[in-house]
Amino acid sequence: MVKPHFWILRLGEMTLKSRPVRRHFQSCMEQSLLDLALLAGIDLHIEHIGALIIASSHSEVGEVEEVLCHCFGLQSVDRAIPCSPDPEEIAKIALESDPDFGKKRTFGVATKRSGAKGEWGSQDFSAEVGHHMLEGDGKLSVNLGNPDFPVRVILTKQQAWLLAEKINCPGGLPIGVQGLVLAKISNEADMLNAWQLMRRGCRMVVQEHSDEGLLAILAAWDSTITDAKKALHSRSGPGRARGEIWGRIGDTVVVDEVKEGKNTPSSLLEPMCGWTTSEMAALSEHIRNPTTAMRPSYDNDLLTSWIA
Repeated sequence: MVKPHFWILRLGEMTLKSRPVRRHFQSCMEQSLLDLALLAGIDLHIEHIGALIIASSHSEVGEVEEVLCHCFGLQSVDRAIPCSPDPEEIAKIALESDPDFGKKRTFGVATKRSGAKGEWGSQDFSAEVGHHMLEGDGKLSVNLGNPDFPVRVILTKQQAWLLAEKINCPGGLPIGVQGLVLAKISNEADMLNAWQLMRRGCRMVVQEHSDEGLLAILAAWDSTITDAKKALHSRSGPGRARGEIWGRIGDTVVVDEVKEGKNTPSSLLEPMCGWTTSEMAALSEHIRNPTTAMRPSYDNDLLTSWIA
C-alpha cells in the first residue's frame, strides 16, 4: 500500500483574530482547500493534531503542492515526515534524506515543541538528535547559526515530525470571509484587481460577457468564480449581511440596492491603484505560476506597499 505524504499547514494573519473569528476563518480555508483538491482530482485529508493542522494525500507531491499554493489563507506549508519521538530514529531518517551524506558540511538541529511537555525539552531533544547524527556521519560539524543542512523537528508528546522543504503560499484571508464583490473581468487589469480582492477574503460574483480565458486562470484559486449562482450561495461572512454585494470592479452593470428606504450604492474598488507596470507584471506571472514565480513582496523588493 502506498504511504501518504504529509504537510503541516501554517496560517498567517488568521492567528491574530479572536478565537471565534479564527475558528470560522479556518473552517472556510479548509473547505476552500478541499474544494480546490476536488477540482484538481486529487485526494486530500485534513486533520488536527493538537495545535497542528496536517494535510495528507496519496497523490503526487507536485500536484498537491500546486493546490496548496492556490489556497488563500495559507501562509506556508512544510513537507513533513511523521516519526516516533525518538532522537536516534529522527537522526537516521534525516541522514538518509540528505543527498550530501558523507560530504564535509555543517548542520544544526532546531526542535519546536507543540502541546504539553513530554519526556523531552526542546533543547535536550535537539542535542540528542545532533549527537546521533554526528555518530552516523563523521563528516558533519555543528553550526547552529547558518548550517548547510538545517534539521527542523516539531515535537509532540506522542509523535515527532521531521520537516523538509518549506513552500510559500499566498497568505491573506480565506475566500468569502469578507463578503461578495460584483465583477466583470474584461482585461488583465480587471483580473489583477479581482485576485487582489480574493486574497483579502472577497468572493467574486462575475457578470456575463467576462473573458473566459481570464476566468479560467482565476478559477484555479476559486472554482465558484465561473458560476455566479454558486458564488452567491457560497456565503461565508461577514455577519448577518454576508449575502449582500458591497463592492464592484470592472465595467459592471449596477443597480443600487434600496434598503430601509435608502439607496445603498456599492463601492467601486481599485486595489491595483499605485502599482507600477513591473509590479503588475510580476503579480500577473505569480497568479499564473504561483509555485515558480515569486509574488511581489518585501522579500524580493518588487513592491514596498505589499500587505503580507
